[in-house]
Amino acid sequence: MDDVTGYALLCSRDPLLIEAVEVSAAALDVELRVAGAPEEAAGQWAGAAVRLIGVEVARRSGSPGRGAAHLVGASVDELARCSAELGLPVIPLPEAADRLGSVLAGAVRSVRAARTVAVVGASGGLGVSTLVVSLAMLAARGGARAVAVDLAPASGGLDLLVGAETVRGLRWSDLGQARGELGDVFGGLPQVDGAAVLSRSRQAEAPGGEAVEAVLGGLGRSSDVMVIDAGRGPAPPEAERVLVVVGADVRSVAAAQMLDLGRAQAGIVVRSGPGRTVPEAAVCRSLGAECAGVVGSHKALPRLAELGMTPLAGASRRYAKQVSRILGWVRDA
Repeated sequence: MDDVTGYALLCSRDPLLIEAVEVSAAALDVELRVAGAPEEAAGQWAGAAVRLIGVEVARRSGSPGRGAAHLVGASVDELARCSAELGLPVIPLPEAADRLGSVLAGAVRSVRAARTVAVVGASGGLGVSTLVVSLAMLAARGGARAVAVDLAPASGGLDLLVGAETVRGLRWSDLGQARGELGDVFGGLPQVDGAAVLSRSRQAEAPGGEAVEAVLGGLGRSSDVMVIDAGRGPAPPEAERVLVVVGADVRSVAAAQMLDLGRAQAGIVVRSGPGRTVPEAAVCRSLGAECAGVVGSHKALPRLAELGMTPLAGASRRYAKQVSRILGWVRDA
């Protein structure tokens, strides 16, 4: 993926505040431009990806221009008063330095714009986890930095599925306390067939929301394609797209209609096979979503998993072609 660049604009006269923001910007490799007055900031306001206004400027002059901005300062009372007047969110410093880092990194850091897709199963037994690792590994074969992320409750762990339980690298049990902005998480994960795999631990509790946000944010900045195994959902908010795996049968379609997919763009993966004979077009039409592809019944896949081999290691060309079509939807949607 192409890198994205931008700059942050801080309008402030407070040397301590300027220093605090400069430290965060430097740590995240963000270009920071500082203006001492609203008239100095006006010419750069529209082009800034992140706009920060020191409370000492805002209480005298207000905002230098229209558009989203954050108030920054040390006085919680002053921030609250200015926020009420201007209707802008606040970042108290130094207490909320992590929040400042998230704002800076989320909008203007030179980052990889990872394609992030969550895979959700309408019901059990549809091969969601197998599809997740297959998509990541096929993307890796194409030269992408691809990662499969395990967020499915009681999944047993993606590492077991691909025979990587003894491969050294980080698991969720190592990242459960992660907060704020992380570095290159991708490089510390187990690598299997060219793709990174972040697996659930079978001994530790599920990661909390803050840890998931921090880790997915780090992976989004260090990978090209991120495929998330969300089990039965819900898909995490970081997912730009959702693949819903639906059996080609009436009950699975009914279960899919009950899913809450949030605002992410959804595509349907129809799982065909014995007892699943509803036509692909009928499944997608009943769910009101685009069809991203079809996965049939492949006897080799369970056997490969039992042998600790990856799904693409010995699967048929037909399966690889089916996964390739779905990966194309992820890239083009």
